[in-house]
Amino acid sequence: MRILDENTVTAALDYAGAIEALRTALTSDFDPADDATRLSAPLSRGEFLFMPAEIGAYAAVKVLTVTPDNPAAGHPRIQGSCLLLDSRTHCTLAILDGPAITNLRTPAVSLAGVSDALTARFPDGVRMTVFGAGVQGLLHVHAARAVVPVKEATVVVRSAGRGADFLRGLAALGIPGTEVVGADDSGADSADLTAALAASDLVVTATSAAEPLFDDAAIRDDAVVIAMGSHSPEARELPAALLGRSTVIVESRHTALDECGDVVLAIADGALTIEDTVTFKEVVTSGGAVLAGDRPVVFKTSGMSWEDLVVSTAVYEKAS
Repeated sequence: MRILDENTVTAALDYAGAIEALRTALTSDFDPADDATRLSAPLSRGEFLFMPAEIGAYAAVKVLTVTPDNPAAGHPRIQGSCLLLDSRTHCTLAILDGPAITNLRTPAVSLAGVSDALTARFPDGVRMTVFGAGVQGLLHVHAARAVVPVKEATVVVRSAGRGADFLRGLAALGIPGTEVVGADDSGADSADLTAALAASDLVVTATSAAEPLFDDAAIRDDAVVIAMGSHSPEARELPAALLGRSTVIVESRHTALDECGDVVLAIADGALTIEDTVTFKEVVTSGGAVLAGDRPVVFKTSGMSWEDLVVSTAVYEKAS
């Protein structure tokens, strides 16, 4: 049995490799609609998350803890490990650092789902707007660079100065960056945000917001939007009208109905039906042919267990 720590995980597989592994898995007989259900269990100071999956020669379960009080005490909010098994004998092959797998998997899934749209629409590169200055926002810039060049990026924050670390991260990549405060004094979209979105080819929402972050009219018809911050059927980052005029990609329809408030609430508002959506697998196996060329593309993700298994397998095989 091998123990693969954070440094080993990040050295073994980059975003391009993770994107390729995910897309390759979807061209096989595996269907995410058959993925095992993610489970949770309460703890006195947080919760356990259990993500089991099996594909081909491998099985895995990622076990994470979420401890809300940890950051104030100087500890990570999310911790845990991924256990990789031989699917025939169930012998343990490796234990991998859970947060490292999550930080590799999450942006890789986002970009694997929209890579066909990005390369077809913006082969020379994209201008990005990222809502949220946390870890996932900057990691999505890294992952986007594995698909198309990133010409510049805007980070949208609630108050001035909160994007300083994000901008330093962009500078280290040699990408021009700008910080924008999302709402004006009235709570409406600020003029700076409206201008940033009008210039944006790729928009990523990586926030804990429960209500839409911007007006539908701000998104161009050729834009690509990745919404990955909300994981609750009661919360959304995008306006229903945007989903109603877009091609909406979901990881699987059952996951979208269970966990994706952007989809659930758009359906409740009458802007969308679940039959209107296309799946991640359908996009990949069609080479993007299911994506209408005259509409925005929205990829709503919440994460699925099979994705952690695929990325963990790729890391294990590279590291071996």
